[in-house]
Amino acid sequence: MAACEDLGPIGGTTVPTADLVVLPLAGGAPAASAATFWVSNRTPVVRSLRHPDAFNTLYLELRFPAGCLSSLNGQPLTVNDSVLVTVAPRAGGYGFTLSPSGLVFTLASTPSVTLSYGRYADPSVADGVPTYPDRASYLAALEIWEEATVDRWRVARGSSATGVDELGAAVDAPGAFLVAARR
Repeated sequence: MAACEDLGPIGGTTVPTADLVVLPLAGGAPAASAATFWVSNRTPVVRSLRHPDAFNTLYLELRFPAGCLSSLNGQPLTVNDSVLVTVAPRAGGYGFTLSPSGLVFTLASTPSVTLSYGRYADPSVADGVPTYPDRASYLAALEIWEEATVDRWRVARGSSATGVDELGAAVDAPGAFLVAARR
């Protein structure tokens, strides 16, 4: 065994971006805007990003349970602490980046996300991909993926359909997330 052979992402098989069919926004879809807000360790916090359309269509919803903040940049956080976080939607597609990167969540009480893609998804991205005989099979195979290391992705813990055209998953750490299916 090589000296550093055991170093790598913890938990789950990882794949490169090239092995994923990432769900894009349809052409002309109004993009959701980034948001920066405080997350309090004392109370639950729920924030939504929405498409700026006539229907205020949901793009994603993040839920931070009370007590979910463990530490920031190595400094322990107490029940009285709050952290300023930013969530930015993935440009041209479904996914997001959550920061700051030095934030650690408690194991017993991690945040969760729901991504809603029904109105503006472009499943034609899977046309011609042999794995998916039709768009419905591609949509059924979608999962939320988290970036484990540069250009290596793993399925986010608990990723599953939460409703019609919606996926949910745990957010175990800040970073990049996207909606995709294996190629």
